[in-house]
Formats: sequence, structure tokens, C-alpha cells
Amino acid sequence: MVVDLVLKGGKIVTSAGVLEAGIAVDRGKVVVVAKETHLPKADKVMNVHGSLIMPGFIDAHVHVCDPGFIRESFETGTKAAAVGGVTTIIDMASSMKLRTSSVAMLLKKREMGERESFVDFALYGGEISDEKDLREIQKLVKAGVVGFGEIMMCGDAPIKNDEIMLEAFHLISNAKSIAAVHAEDNTTLNYYKKKLLAEGRKDIMAFADARPNLAEAQAISKTLLLSKKTDAKLHVCHLSTKEGVNLIREAKAQGSRVTTEVCPHHLYFTRDDYEKLGPYIITTPPLRTKEDANQLWRALNDGTVDLVVSDHCAFTKSEKDVCWEDVWNTPPGVPGLETLVLVMLGKGVREGKITLERFVEVASENPAKLFGLYPEKGSLQKGTDADLTIVDLKQDHKIRSEDLKCVADYTPYEGWTVKAKLMMTLVRGKIISEEGEIVGKRGYGSFIKPSLG
Repeated sequence: MVVDLVLKGGKIVTSAGVLEAGIAVDRGKVVVVAKETHLPKADKVMNVHGSLIMPGFIDAHVHVCDPGFIRESFETGTKAAAVGGVTTIIDMASSMKLRTSSVAMLLKKREMGERESFVDFALYGGEISDEKDLREIQKLVKAGVVGFGEIMMCGDAPIKNDEIMLEAFHLISNAKSIAAVHAEDNTTLNYYKKKLLAEGRKDIMAFADARPNLAEAQAISKTLLLSKKTDAKLHVCHLSTKEGVNLIREAKAQGSRVTTEVCPHHLYFTRDDYEKLGPYIITTPPLRTKEDANQLWRALNDGTVDLVVSDHCAFTKSEKDVCWEDVWNTPPGVPGLETLVLVMLGKGVREGKITLERFVEVASENPAKLFGLYPEKGSLQKGTDADLTIVDLKQDHKIRSEDLKCVADYTPYEGWTVKAKLMMTLVRGKIISEEGEIVGKRGYGSFIKPSLG
């Protein structure tokens, strides 16, 4: 047998361990994972010189296509994914011009993705705001959404009332889908914001003061109750507080159908960083205390947290800089697609905060399993998609905004030196990026539908 590609000279990493072996790829699929002496002949053989070969990473929470809110697109966002070692993105539901609460809008968004994407992509449905958004939940699931989010999203169009939310949970449960929630209670946020506005506060710290830990705890408590009542799968987005960690840990111990995710910016930055980074780390939920961050790390390692995601939402400096004058006018969001893998491997793993195997589990295997993409994604099993991320943990890499492929012209990680260099990203056997440069083709990325169950 002669296959298309053999990668040798590296180490295969999965959640089960590390193996000194190579991998053979043919027609976009994994055909052999074995010691070099057992690898087949290939049209192309590449020596990766001791680098790690991992199942392609899945960023299960990104905002790359939300016209009217962000200028990011599938083209720029998936370029960022590719150079960041991410082989599949799951794009959160659009909120404005392309609100994905109908099959017609989903198909429009899918067509945009298939035309522009460099890596594979899956899509959320939503945002659910009012009664009309409930009508096509079942149809959206059949059309291929992975779930519905971000329920409870705070902003111009939050969910109107608890009656609509309860009905949404019933319908999502019946459709065997997932209710993904932005866990901040809108009533609490409005209360604190009004108080701060009355005091004349518009400084950067006012943003965090208006979104206390209490709001997350209230939202998680409410949605855990709804999940239990309706038997709906609940996924809590971007967990950020110690109170949230405790609630989810307790709920899991009691058998609740709940999962959660954490972002690197909530692990590595705190409220103290607002003074230096200001608008460039304004996001929702806000940054918390060192104690909160420590509890997130603990939860990530003990299984309370299931996924690591970027919550990528990119703006330019000029869009962000209004914050220095009035924090209420700055758009919330942090670019993270290009730094997710670098920071977690080059800092988290190297500093002993998380093991290599655990990171592969929470950033590749678990998201694939949770959203119905496994084993085609998130594994290196024979016959599955040859999505591969190749990283050299022996080389230093300096993070620089000038290297970004997304629309952002800044990164909160500016100047960080990490012990990890992304060497290559392959999607279905094709090299899409190599050492920070795009070599794949626009439109190569495919829409991925989940298997239900």
C-alpha cells in the first residue's frame, strides 16, 4: 500500500498518553498510527523532528460571523484558526443581521462558511430572544446546529422572560440538542449598572463592578433548575467565578446533565490587569480575582470544567480605545483563536498547570464528543478525518499582534514568550498552515453536522 502522506520522527499525543510513533494519511483519513518501521510507503514523507502530533484542536466557542456586530468573517477567522492550530471551529449564533434562529438564516450562514473557510466549521443556532425564535428549534437541529446559544446573552436583545426560556429548554430537550447559556443574570447586571451610572462612573473598573460574581451564580442556579426540570443538556459558556465552579461541581456530583468551558483569558488575567491593558481585556463575563482564576485551574484539572475555548471576538484598537473615555461604549471581546493553543501548551503545560494529555482531552476530544462530532473529529482512530496539529515544545515563540490573521490589531498576550511553536495544521489530510503562514485554499473548509444522541 502506498498512501498520500506519512509523518514520522515525532510523538503522537492523545488523551490516553504519548507514543513515539508516526501517522499515515490517505484520501484525507487516518490509516495507520504506528512505529516508523510499521508505517506504509507514501507519496510524501515528512520528518517532524521531535514535534508533537495531536488530533486537531476544536475551538468550540468563537464569534467569526456576526455581521453588524463584528467585522470578522469566516475567511479571516478561519485563517486565524489555521495558524493557531485549530482545525475545527464552532461558531456561536449570530445576534444581529444574521441571527440564526431560522433555517433560512442558518443556510445563509452555512453558505458563507463553505465559500470562505480554510478549516472545518460547525454552527450554533440562536440567539433565542422571543417567542418567534422558538418555532424552528426542531428544524434547526435537523439542519445541523450543534446546540442553541448564547441563551441569556445580555445586550440589546436578551431573552425576554423566563416563560420563553423554559419553553426553549423543553424544545431543546425534545430535540436532543444542547442549551448553551451565557451565565450572567440580566436583572442583576442592570441593577448594578444603573447604580454606577448614577454615581457618574464610566472608568474601566466600573465595567467589572457592574458584572459581579453574583450574576453568574444566579444564572447558573436558574439554568441548572431548568435543565433538571426539562431534562435538557446544559452547557455553561465561559465559566469565570469560584461560585460558578462550586455550583457546577455540586450539580455534576448529583448527576446533572451539565458541562462547562473556560477561556485562557479568565485563567491568565485578573481584575488587576485592567489598569495596564484597559479596553483590550474588556469582555463578558469580565475578568475576576486571582482566587477565581485559581479555582478555574483546579476545576479544569479535576474534571469540573470540560472544555477550553477562546470565545474569540475580535475588534480593532480604534474600536476598543473608546473605553479610555467611557467604558460603557467599548465593544466586549478578546481575540483568542491564534493564541489558545500556544498559551495553553507553551505556558499551561510547560508550567505544570495542566498536563499535555488533559489539554488534548479538553480542547480536542471532549468538544468533539459533546457536540456530536466524535470520532470523526477529536481522535486519531483509523478511518477518521486526518485533522492534525503539529507543535514543537522545544522552541520559543513570541506572540506579536503583527502576526495575527484575524481582524484584531492587538492581543492581550502581546510580547509573551511561550515554549511552543505551531509547525503545521492539517485538515482532512491537507496542510492548511505552516509555521504561521496560510498555505491552504479559501473554501476548503466544510460544514460539519453533529450526530444526535
